[in-house]
Amino acid sequence: MTPDPIPVLQERLAAGRASLVAAGIPATEAVIDVDLFARTILGWDRAQVLIARTEPLPAGLEPRFSEWVNRRTHHEPSAYIVGVREFWGLDFLVTPDVLIPRPETEFIVEESLAILGGLAVASPRLADIGTGSGCLAVSLAHEISSARVSSTDLSAAALAVARENARRHGVDGRVEFVETSFLDGVSGPFDLIAANPPYVKEGDKPALGRGVRHEPDVALFGGGSGLRGIEATLDAAARTLGDGGWLVMEFGFGQEDDVRRLVAARAALRVERVRRDLQGIPRTVVIQKTTLNSQPSGTDPDSQTGR
Repeated sequence: MTPDPIPVLQERLAAGRASLVAAGIPATEAVIDVDLFARTILGWDRAQVLIARTEPLPAGLEPRFSEWVNRRTHHEPSAYIVGVREFWGLDFLVTPDVLIPRPETEFIVEESLAILGGLAVASPRLADIGTGSGCLAVSLAHEISSARVSSTDLSAAALAVARENARRHGVDGRVEFVETSFLDGVSGPFDLIAANPPYVKEGDKPALGRGVRHEPDVALFGGGSGLRGIEATLDAAARTLGDGGWLVMEFGFGQEDDVRRLVAARAALRVERVRRDLQGIPRTVVIQKTTLNSQPSGTDPDSQTGR
């Protein structure tokens, strides 16, 4: 009797890709997902996977690999399956309690760093509204060792994830996490606020991809117009930014005119510039607070004593 052939790695990976494609996952995504699953489970890099592709199935790959492929066939995002997503060159823990960090949100970090690099403030005070995984707060604190960040979120579960990410990247001593709506109860003045508020219209929910529907509604939807979170963010910025302080905020497709209108309706704020994403879509707005403040930015007692 001829023994059954020993399965090799590339055969199992190919079978995984075929399962994902059959479930409606685009072929390009299926290739990435299957490679990610194998590397994560085995603790290998891409070169190791390539070298071992014709070798017998590695010990430890199964049954987790098949379990993860099955979860992905139900369009669960791969970031939730592996529990990690890279953002700004850092690995962030993610769970279904937080929005999955997206590449276009890195523009907030880029613009914020450009602004902060030009400020004559030794220890800038920053805020991150709706922190989720903490990707913005942690990335900024990681880049600017003197910064102190106040990060808020309504979700206690999301804050637990963000705290773990702050510990993971060694900035937990400089990032304060507060369970609140926007910046309610959080005192300024701040030199800069970073925000990725919920901006999807409630009526657009049926049109969203099946993967996006796994993400928390509170982090996605901004009411019937999609502008509720944007308006609340602008109000928080007008209230808590120091004179000359900055808000860097993400917004959705087709919302640039609305954002400009809402900023113009607030005398304390002005649009400095709007940045387009890699697809040419207006995505990130840079806003400055222009009115005088009784306590100039960066001069609050705590910022001088290091508390």
